[in-house]
Amino acid sequence: MTQSHLIYGTLGGLAALASAFTWALGSILFRKLGNKVSPLGMNLGKNIIGILYIGIILLLTGIKAVSDREFLILGASGLLGIALGDTLFFKALIELGPRLTVILGTLGPVFTVILAVIFLREMPSFLAWIGILLTTTGVSWILWRRSPGEDVRKSRISGIKYLLLSILCTSIGIIFAKIGVSSVSALQALFIRFIGGTIGLTLYGLASRQIKTWLAPFRDIRLLKFILLTVFIVVFGGFWLFLLSLKYTDASIASILNSTEPLFILPLTAFFFQEKISLQEIIGAIVAVSGVVLIFMR
Repeated sequence: MTQSHLIYGTLGGLAALASAFTWALGSILFRKLGNKVSPLGMNLGKNIIGILYIGIILLLTGIKAVSDREFLILGASGLLGIALGDTLFFKALIELGPRLTVILGTLGPVFTVILAVIFLREMPSFLAWIGILLTTTGVSWILWRRSPGEDVRKSRISGIKYLLLSILCTSIGIIFAKIGVSSVSALQALFIRFIGGTIGLTLYGLASRQIKTWLAPFRDIRLLKFILLTVFIVVFGGFWLFLLSLKYTDASIASILNSTEPLFILPLTAFFFQEKISLQEIIGAIVAVSGVVLIFMR
């Protein structure tokens, strides 16, 4: 491996870790909006605002030509990963809360690794496969935690279903994004993904005649200011940094490093919501993240 590959690989890894921290923070901020904005409205509003943010930067920095193939692949990635995946993620976030949603979301990289092996011919090492097993075990350990006073069967099972579907859509979207971002800048690729996601959500909103209801909460100026800040953090921290990591490292590695959110979400939720961290969650997070480390050590 050449020195330039090592440098770019390190850059991609750091970008994925920074994206993980941003997503942990973004999950908490979006959860605060959960009682005021519907998941579909939150997702559509996020996409529209994101397009405006990215569009302004692209107008200043310049836009390069994109082939029809790359545009379609990145658009499909946005439709699956952003329109469907993010909407289901927001639904899970409301049902499960930020801590459990993010920690269980570490299953996502396992799906992505498998898809990367099948479609991108990436081949994790023996240590990486052990890491996948550890990650799954750690997440399962957290999944079966029982907290006093929680309606486990109703809210959690529903939230877990939404989250698993979100993971599947997001993983397929990541594979498409990895293919499309190879010859397109990360920022421009993100812009196209957001367009794809916005088109999908808008068509559904118009067909169901709910689009006005989705966007009605955005008329609240105070709420809109909070949303603008949250979307800025998520777009340039979570989305853009992750696409940057996909550009410079394998999809499997970028996804695995991006799954280190549990390292950040536990202390953040303890700080913002005064939620107690149980010993079982700590053990599960350590086991899951240990698996992540092994995968990265391939």
